[in-house]
Amino acid sequence: MQTQYTAETLQEAIKALEIRQAEEEKHLRAQFINVYENLKPINILKNMVKDIATNDSLKYDVTNAVTSLMSGFISKKIIIGRSKNPFLKLLGLGIQFGMTTLVSSKYNFIKDYIANFVNLIQERRDEKDSLQG
Repeated sequence: MQTQYTAETLQEAIKALEIRQAEEEKHLRAQFINVYENLKPINILKNMVKDIATNDSLKYDVTNAVTSLMSGFISKKIIIGRSKNPFLKLLGLGIQFGMTTLVSSKYNFIKDYIANFVNLIQERRDEKDSLQG
C-alpha cells in the first residue's frame, strides 16, 4: 500500500523544507563570513601572535631565534660597518653566521648570565640607596 498525499500535506512538507532551507542558508552565510574574516591577512597575523604569546615553547623558540639573529646582525655591523669591500662583506656574513650559531646554541647560558648581571647591578643600586637613605 502506498500512502496517499493530499495537497495540504504536500504544501506543509514544502513549507517545512523551505523553512529548513532558509535556516541552513543563514547558517551557511554565517560560516562563510567567519571563514572570510579568519582568512584576512591581518587576522592571520593576529592569530599567529596570539598563538606565540600563549604557547610557552613557541615563545621560547621565537625569542631564541630573534635574539640569535639580532646578535649576529649587530656584531656584523659593529665589526664590519658600512664597508663596500666585497671581501669584508663576505667576512661580515661569516661573523654574522658564527654569532647567530653561537648565541643560538648557548641561549640559556647567555640569558642566565645577563639576568644575573642585571640582578647584581640592581642589588648594588638597592644597597647604595639603602646606605644613603
